[in-house]
Amino acid sequence: MRRLLPVLLTLALAVLGLPLTASAHSQLISSSPAAGEKLDQAPTEVVLTFSEEIQAGLSQVTVTDGEGLPMTDGKPVADGATLTQPLGQLHPGPYTITYKVVSADGHPISDAITFTVTEKATSTASSTSTSSSTTSSTTSTTTSTTPEATMTTSATTTPATTEDDGSGGAGMALVVGLGVLLIAGLGWGLRGRRGAD
Repeated sequence: MRRLLPVLLTLALAVLGLPLTASAHSQLISSSPAAGEKLDQAPTEVVLTFSEEIQAGLSQVTVTDGEGLPMTDGKPVADGATLTQPLGQLHPGPYTITYKVVSADGHPISDAITFTVTEKATSTASSTSTSSSTTSSTTSTTTSTTPEATMTTSATTTPATTEDDGSGGAGMALVVGLGVLLIAGLGWGLRGRRGAD
C-alpha cells in the first residue's frame, strides 16, 4: 500500500492539472486606449496586447463611434501577442472597440471595450491640413503682389532717369544770339539816320 501511495498521488495531480492546462487560453492583458479611458487627443490606432501569441490571419478588430459608424482604416496587423488596428480621423465622442482573435491553441477570444475622445481633443490631420492651406495662401499672395510692386517701382523711376539731349540749351543760345544781332542792327540804323540829319 505504501508503494502505491506515490503512484496514486502522481496520477491525482496529473488529472487535476489537465483542466488547468486546457483552460489557460490567451487573454487580453492591456489595450491602448485603455478600457474606459478619456483622451484629450484623438488616437491614430488601437493596440491590443494578449498573454499569448495570436493567429494573424484570424484576427478581427472593429472600432465604432456613438452612432455605430466604423472608424477603422485598413486591416489589423498582428505581431506575436500584439494586434494593431489603424484608425481614421476621430471626432469627440464615445467609441467601442470590438475584437475577435484566435489564440495559438485555436481557442477564439472576443470582447469589447470602450473609450471616449473628449471635446478638447484636436485632430492632427486637421491641423496639418490647415497649416498647409495657410502656407499655400501666403505664398500665392506674395507671388501675386510682386509684379505690381515691380511695375510701381518702374513707373516711379522712369521720369527721374530721363536724360537731357542738350537741344533745349542750343535753341536758347540761338534765340539770344539773334536778339543781340537785331538790337545791334537797330542801333546802327538809328546812328546812320542821326548822321544824315
